[in-house]
Amino acid sequence: MRRSYRRPTLQAHSYPVHLPKVVTLHEHRVLGTGLLEALRGRAEVVGDTPYGAVAVELGEFLLPEVVVTGELLADGLVDHFLPALVRAGCRVLLVVDDLQVDRMGALVGRGLAGVCTTEDGLSQVAAAVLDVAEGGVVLPPPVAAAIVTQWRSSRRHAGQAEPERALSLRELEVLNAMADGLSVKATARLLGVATKTVENHRSRVFAKLGVRNQAQLVGERLGGQLSLVPPGAPSPAEGEAV
Repeated sequence: MRRSYRRPTLQAHSYPVHLPKVVTLHEHRVLGTGLLEALRGRAEVVGDTPYGAVAVELGEFLLPEVVVTGELLADGLVDHFLPALVRAGCRVLLVVDDLQVDRMGALVGRGLAGVCTTEDGLSQVAAAVLDVAEGGVVLPPPVAAAIVTQWRSSRRHAGQAEPERALSLRELEVLNAMADGLSVKATARLLGVATKTVENHRSRVFAKLGVRNQAQLVGERLGGQLSLVPPGAPSPAEGEAV
């Protein structure tokens, strides 16, 4: 007997390898369809789900560069799923209705790579997705100011760094650029060096400070646990501009 054709139960989709992959995680699926259009030709939305647990599985299976998420998901707050998404290698961009500076700073400390508000609009969120995909950190001015203020205050009161963890002047420049959320390309343009040079300095900074990525560096390790004064340089005096 001749068998009729049956549609396969498993379908594989191919995506342009040169475009960053994005997963949208939101209870309101409008975010996914809107970003799909806003990112067309610049990034590929490879998954869309309102469930944090599903997003973690997609992150481990599809290896997206960015997960764009809201705060309240169908199965709980994003806070519960953030560590697992970060461990899967995803850079997480959070879109919030209400910007709570202290809470956002705490989430950055847990690995959050960027924050946008619903007032920013889809075009600005799409631009933030691309920045985060390149390794940058996208933070609203109030959140960035709070983190940098805490960092600078802690630096003034920190003790002398251990020699093996002290940073060179150029590494300090790269660290400051990362703390301001600049990408590798933007840092290279600012310092007038090659992107490969910046990547090498970033790797050394990460190794010396014991962090895995830029988001963890900004949020977790700049809280005064390390003195960032280069070897041989005097510590900044109390009240001195840093």
